[in-house]
Amino acid sequence: MLSKLGVSSKTLTSPSKPSAGLTAKGLPPKKRGPKSIWGAFIQKRLRARNRPMSYDELIADAMSIHKIPEARKESAKASILNSAFRLRTVHGKITTVGRAGKKDKMVVLTKWLEPNGALKSEHAKVFKSVMGGKAQRVDMAAIPVSPYPED
Repeated sequence: MLSKLGVSSKTLTSPSKPSAGLTAKGLPPKKRGPKSIWGAFIQKRLRARNRPMSYDELIADAMSIHKIPEARKESAKASILNSAFRLRTVHGKITTVGRAGKKDKMVVLTKWLEPNGALKSEHAKVFKSVMGGKAQRVDMAAIPVSPYPED
């Protein structure tokens, strides 16, 4: 019946799909969509201050540096928290460190952690002076490796 219509059976079958994680050309996929400025901002502020920072400090810095009006504070806060979440859970660039039994946490770069999960001494001193105690160790196995190549 198909031959009478002039259609080959090969045109009806779906084309082969590329294997998982690769494009049709066999290359890894590129990152998509607009890039948020906040991920780079968070990392830049942590490196500039060279000490653990709270989320409130990051938000206050963003408000003053980017001259964001007070009316847009909630929007900026949501964007910064979203980017910090992505940096922490997807890219593994930052992590949070807190004290045992306390709710407050400080944001640190993962480069500031020893292989055993403790903060390096210079950052541990600052953490102790700000938070009033010793930081808990971070589970280094739980820190993800970024699936994307470095830019």
